[in-house]
Amino acid sequence: MDEKKIAFIICVNDLWYYEECVRYIQELCVPDTYTVDIMCIQEADSMAEGYNGGCEASDAKYKVYLHQDTFITNRNYIYDILDIFENSRIGMIGVVGATELSDPIHWDIGNMAFYNPQLAQDMERLKQDAMQKWMPVKVAGKYLLATQYDIPWQEMDDGWNNYNIMQSLNMRKAGYEIVVPYQKIPWCYHDGGWKSSEKSFAKEEAYRDIAAELRGLLQKQKFSELNDIAENLQDKKVENIAIQEIMDLAEIYRLENASIAQAHSEWFVCDDREKLEEYYRWLRFVILRIGYKRQDDRIEELKSRVKEGRISRDAIRKVETVCMGRSNDAQDCLFDKRKEEPLVSVVMCVYNSENIVGQALESVLNQTYHNMEIIVIDDASVDGSREKILAYKDERIRPVFLEKNRHVCYAGNEGFELAQGKYVALIGHDDIWGKDKIEKQVTFLEEHPAYNLCFSWADIIDEDGCNRNSENRDIYQRFCSGNYPAKIWIRNLLESNNFFCAPSVCIRREALRESGYYRYALVQLQDYDLWLRLLKTGEVHIFQEKLTRYRRFFEKGKNVSEDNARTRIRDAHERQWIHYSYVNDMSAQEFLTIFNGKLKNPTAAQEKEVLCEKALWLWEGGNCFAEDMFARLLEDEECRNILEEEYGVGLKDFYEMNTRPMLFDDSAMDVIKNKNTKLTEYEKRIEHLEEKLCKS
Repeated sequence: MDEKKIAFIICVNDLWYYEECVRYIQELCVPDTYTVDIMCIQEADSMAEGYNGGCEASDAKYKVYLHQDTFITNRNYIYDILDIFENSRIGMIGVVGATELSDPIHWDIGNMAFYNPQLAQDMERLKQDAMQKWMPVKVAGKYLLATQYDIPWQEMDDGWNNYNIMQSLNMRKAGYEIVVPYQKIPWCYHDGGWKSSEKSFAKEEAYRDIAAELRGLLQKQKFSELNDIAENLQDKKVENIAIQEIMDLAEIYRLENASIAQAHSEWFVCDDREKLEEYYRWLRFVILRIGYKRQDDRIEELKSRVKEGRISRDAIRKVETVCMGRSNDAQDCLFDKRKEEPLVSVVMCVYNSENIVGQALESVLNQTYHNMEIIVIDDASVDGSREKILAYKDERIRPVFLEKNRHVCYAGNEGFELAQGKYVALIGHDDIWGKDKIEKQVTFLEEHPAYNLCFSWADIIDEDGCNRNSENRDIYQRFCSGNYPAKIWIRNLLESNNFFCAPSVCIRREALRESGYYRYALVQLQDYDLWLRLLKTGEVHIFQEKLTRYRRFFEKGKNVSEDNARTRIRDAHERQWIHYSYVNDMSAQEFLTIFNGKLKNPTAAQEKEVLCEKALWLWEGGNCFAEDMFARLLEDEECRNILEEEYGVGLKDFYEMNTRPMLFDDSAMDVIKNKNTKLTEYEKRIEHLEEKLCKS
């Protein structure tokens, strides 16, 4: 056995991936006295068979087993594993691992970069300890495994999955430890998409027909039909990689259609679907090389194609985001920065925030975008906020100090009225922006005149600026959404909840003036209401990058939208009115377009049929205004007939419907239940005392 040799053993069924994998291996730093072998294993019947074949054919002491679509991005990988293997008790090193055996396996240790074609695959459940060089695990993930002892690989299931579990068990049975090192920056990139063992293979099977249909439309260049299917699939959060890639292509096509250039990337004119997919993968590989700062002749080729207009900025932006989780390096490498900077009005409402307003202001002042007016509306703070604001001498800051506190809607509207910029960006007194947020959003909006709103993904932070996404899972996942057309967003907002992070928004001021500012009657859902109205004026884009840090205080009483019985009741009141007024104001055609596929009567088309659909939609949502709408409809003979004949709701049916509880305040119901519970307890105590008195 050669103790100075490292063998990289790769099971291969795709030479494109294998060649890309080898590029990264050949760039690794190798200690002077060591040699490296790269072994390509083809036509194996299982991963275990392939790895055993490579193991038996190599005399190297150290063996690295990796997938063909795993790229080792840590140039010092060999030095790092050799350092860990100085400990003779350690038999295997992974990049992700599980501290407990479970079914399914819950991966909870390590770090990894991955190709993510559609939405955020959250790696936050993977924990690390910077104070430890490595952490012991019971099972190591399969994508990249290094060993210093040869333990035969054992097959499991169909031979292509879970072999790493058996290897981990056998390695530990032989008396060796399995560890995952601390990785400040992930040591590898997996291009196949990072999927946990919780993946349902039955679900994958179910998606194959959909993937085949989408590919067929792609082949025939029927992008309109493709777009329609992609829009419907976006609601379902499809996990199939092939479908997600096609949905990404549909999004790129939609953005290119809406851009000023209106030029499509040349892969859309490919008459061969396989060529299109190869082109798309080639682009992903080159963008990765740019992102990892590697020398590559293909980068110059990409520059030429971009310069000639053969690949759009929308395509580069989307592909870099799904590959790298950001859109920085390729954008800087391939495009010149905009010379013109239209004025952006930043509106910040402040109230009693002397300890944190400076952080928010500095994140605005440190933007790479300079042409801003920063309108700071202090809503009659009674702490030292005024002094903190006035301490900043930047001429772009326009402070306004209100004499009376009237809350965020009043203060926000004052800022909107003062705004002179082409765009208006909001930030709370406790939120923080990434330094290139405004630059990216303005660039996008300038290129896409049909888009009036631009948001970004956000991290949730606490009082101390620490990441608290895990503790705020629901809101965090909503703020990290995909991109849908405005009509889909309107329906999603009406049927679900708010998905947009207010301090991440950049708005076209013209659209803000058209839609109207905050409604003074609202204080819980003023942003939600504003988004719904703005969506009537144009499209919305979400940068799938965390350009905003949204602060939520864990100390009770500090958040404007504090979650308690009082605010939940007010939330319910405001939501009822917003839904009623919004749906009531919709034209028949708007309602039919937005709720297409969800109508009670799929053939509804006439004005009065749509009125009945609206009333039923409100009623099913428990909306308190639905009864008023029904009362008015039932006074109209034609509407009465439509309700009875087309919807099965005659007068007696309505009378019966109206006997059912329709209390829309969940919190009020909770209060009533709690009081009834206490009342029952008191009654039992009284009975008990009466019994005692009788006995005495």
